[in-house]
Amino acid sequence: MQRFAVVAVVAMAGVLALLSVGCVDEAKYRAVLLRNREQDKLLSEKDAQVATLNERVNALQAQKVDAQRMLQEKEDHLASIMRERDEVRKAFDQLQQIFKNMSNRPVITGTGLPEKTVLEIRGLAEQYKDVFEFDEATGRLRFKADITFDSGSNVVKPDARTAISKLGGILSADVAKGIRVTVVGHTDNDPVRKPATVALLKELGKPSSNQGLSEARAEAVAQILGSGGVEAGRIATKGAGESQPIASNTGAEAKAKNRRVEVFLQ
Repeated sequence: MQRFAVVAVVAMAGVLALLSVGCVDEAKYRAVLLRNREQDKLLSEKDAQVATLNERVNALQAQKVDAQRMLQEKEDHLASIMRERDEVRKAFDQLQQIFKNMSNRPVITGTGLPEKTVLEIRGLAEQYKDVFEFDEATGRLRFKADITFDSGSNVVKPDARTAISKLGGILSADVAKGIRVTVVGHTDNDPVRKPATVALLKELGKPSSNQGLSEARAEAVAQILGSGGVEAGRIATKGAGESQPIASNTGAEAKAKNRRVEVFLQ
């Protein structure tokens, strides 16, 4: 617009100059006015073009800001994924080290159990160390009754059920087909008094005693092993009641040790 004002002033000055000399030709005067209008129109078009270009520049700057924001979000997301990958890799390395340590331990084969089976049960015992322990020298798995069952019940708890099912899967493999399984239930010397337990044992056709409860629990474990694929002909069950304590039965901790289910592999 400043350029338009300058041109207009110059054009008007030219007209005034022509008028001042008193010799202005009408045609020339009209030609000057026409050129002035054309220049005015041209300047208006240029100003419109400049305004359009400014709008495009502003739009591009806004797009640049959005692109920079999106790029930063992508970089933050990528950094998060990289951290998760590092955590997964660290956990995987730890598992590999655990497996390596397990594999480096000597395999006791005096029981006649296949080495592959022993290794797999060893790994299962590491995974469920709160549920049972594995004596490789004798082929015995000792399940803690208080972890395996609720008080006075023969229903196996979920964690113990999962561990026993996985044990059944190991023992049903071709390499373990020759292994015979004996499940033995044990109790402490506290008499069976709970009405619910007495009713359960009566329903199962067993005596309302520790002997009956130990039999019911051994059979419950055997049933899960069978569901895991171990043939019924390979499984035997026995209830020892309170007759084979491994602790004194004089305190809560000792009694808890006596309440157990043992699985012998031969």
